[in-house]
Amino acid sequence: MKIGIIVGTRPEIIKMAPVIRECQKRSIPYFIIHSNQHYSEEMDSIFFDELELPAPHYNLGVGSGLHSNQTGNILIKMEPILVDEKPDIVLVQGDTNTVLAGALAASKLNIKVGHIEAGLRSYDRMMPEETNRILTDHMSEFLFAVGPNQESILAKEGIAKDKIHSVGNTVSDSLFQHLEIAADKSDILASLGVEAKNYFLVTAHRASNVDIPSHLKELLALFDRLHDKFEQPIVWPIHPRTQAKLTEFGIEIPSYLKLSPPIGYLDFIQLQQNAQLILTDSGGIQEEACLLGVPCITLRENTERPESIEVGANVLVGRDADKALTAAEKWLSSENITWENPFGDGHVAERIIDICLANDKPAAEANDAIVAKNESITVVGMGYMGLPIACLLADAGYQVTGVDLNEQKVADINNAKCPFDEVGMPELLSKVVGQGFLKASQQVVSSDTYLVAVPTPHKGNSCDRSYVFSAVDAIANVAKDGQTVIVESTISPQTSLAVADKLKAAGLSIDVVHCPERAIPGQTLHELVNNDRIIGATSKTAQEKVKKIYQSFVQGEVFLTDLTTAECVKLVENTSRDVGIAFANELAEICNELDVDVYEVIKLANRHPRVNVLSPGPGVGGHCIPIDPWFLVEGTKSGDLVRKARAINDQRPQIVAQQAMAKLQSGQNKIGILGVAYKADVDDCRETPADPIFTHFKQAGLEVKYHDPFVEQWQCERVEEIADLDEWADVLILVTDHSVYQELAVSSAILNTRS
Repeated sequence: MKIGIIVGTRPEIIKMAPVIRECQKRSIPYFIIHSNQHYSEEMDSIFFDELELPAPHYNLGVGSGLHSNQTGNILIKMEPILVDEKPDIVLVQGDTNTVLAGALAASKLNIKVGHIEAGLRSYDRMMPEETNRILTDHMSEFLFAVGPNQESILAKEGIAKDKIHSVGNTVSDSLFQHLEIAADKSDILASLGVEAKNYFLVTAHRASNVDIPSHLKELLALFDRLHDKFEQPIVWPIHPRTQAKLTEFGIEIPSYLKLSPPIGYLDFIQLQQNAQLILTDSGGIQEEACLLGVPCITLRENTERPESIEVGANVLVGRDADKALTAAEKWLSSENITWENPFGDGHVAERIIDICLANDKPAAEANDAIVAKNESITVVGMGYMGLPIACLLADAGYQVTGVDLNEQKVADINNAKCPFDEVGMPELLSKVVGQGFLKASQQVVSSDTYLVAVPTPHKGNSCDRSYVFSAVDAIANVAKDGQTVIVESTISPQTSLAVADKLKAAGLSIDVVHCPERAIPGQTLHELVNNDRIIGATSKTAQEKVKKIYQSFVQGEVFLTDLTTAECVKLVENTSRDVGIAFANELAEICNELDVDVYEVIKLANRHPRVNVLSPGPGVGGHCIPIDPWFLVEGTKSGDLVRKARAINDQRPQIVAQQAMAKLQSGQNKIGILGVAYKADVDDCRETPADPIFTHFKQAGLEVKYHDPFVEQWQCERVEEIADLDEWADVLILVTDHSVYQELAVSSAILNTRS
């Protein structure tokens, strides 16, 4: 693979630096194109020298200019370079004209584009950067989102999920790599005559703030108010654009403002880290301030970095001096200001390059040699989740023992035969078994770590924890102090604490961790790798140990929390969906009474940007959504809405069965069911709504047959061809929206429960 790396401004150079180093470290062929969109030494090339980066292979020298001229010049100069270099992928970062031009040039040449910081939105089309972001995202094949906010935005804009990768922000890599160097080398505080934590830091360069005289004067008035109140010097490394405007407008600067020319990255890190407060209109500096633990006041009315506000590190004030004073007073009167870091762990560039390489890997490389980690993991439960997790851990280099009581399943796994259908599993299982990194057993063996992935069926609307406790008892027989037990099974809140108590009662000092599985059949491997993961534990040591294990194969973000919160997260996710489905199903009945088309109502209601009504269906199936709500509320008095939603969705199969029966003419008694799996294009029939629909038909004395391309055996006779079922049946009911039914042409009366 050859990678083209495109930069044009200070932030792009800084944030691409870790990506460049990662290419160097792995000996990946790459080249750097620099547009020189920033046109001064201080704003530009100094950063290559200071960060010890290789000089760009191509300098376009476009300089400043109108947006259209600048973008056009970059396009004209960049295209022949890309034609000559023939990269497999072009990486761009951010939202500048360079980013847009680079993405457009590559896209026109059918070169894949990877956009770092994808999905950022301020929803302010007056900012040219907003247009650049949106257009670049929709031209990209790889969208490297900072986190869940951006991932959700991109999905809502219709971008395919498999193109979106939540990786964090490379700004975290740059900061963490240079903090100590900056502290050792920079003497900026002394040269400016300021003391650590005894000054405010300002940056301002956006056209909306500095190109209009009245706006620039409002900013200065805001600074006056802050200085009058707190009597702190304000350091302002001034952007050439801002300096030019001050001169043009004849605005004098008060003496308390310590202006300096633009400074290097190491000096600026020191200025940020030691500031008492940062005021900025820069998106990147909002991130850096948050990572450095310095309160930030953003001189804008909006931000494409909402995470900094969500964690309490940032506040938007625009040019409102009163708001700025209020924010400053709140922060400066607090002794201990802390917040979570939402922007990355310092390994973002590694994940970006991993994703690029994974998508470039030829199929023949699927059997590349696995590199051993010399750590062992026992996975108890070789079901739909346990076996894929075991395979991914083995592929990451762990010595894995997969435990299951089913003798035939154990034999199949040891013969590299996957016991169920799942995309990618046959190849992966063959690889890890063939190279000796996974073996199956009916007995739990002593390992460094144990992972429990056994079923938790519902019994009387409660979680049947007996399988989990049996697995823990078996682990206790071979475990040693200092080892770790991870529970992946979906469990009711506080089950992990009960597991910890059982191990303690067995005389063992073992960390218990909960990491709920979050994947669906048909996409299990993809989602186990790409979805974010939640790790709950009672100790930081256990959290970090298990985080390292999961990061050996998870490309999504890993979030750390306590045990009970982690248990609730998975349950809340599925309960939220269950409640949403119940609303849609109830809406279907309301619309039926009002004699309007429920699907038309939903389609038009969803045109509102903050409305997302789901579609009604035949009921709720699978091993999660119909069950997890009961687990969530089984030990609580509250939860009436959750219980009511369950009742609505449980009643839905009887309602649609009755609607299908209503289509039968006098003397007719044959109904054909199209699709009996609980979801499209899988063979999984757990909790399928087709079961109660079938029961309702049989209780009414009807003859029933079914067609399902994925389910070979079910409760009644299977018909191989849709046409044969259509010819036999008096009425058809479509229960599962398999792809094969998308262009259905039948002569029988039909009830489509899906649309």
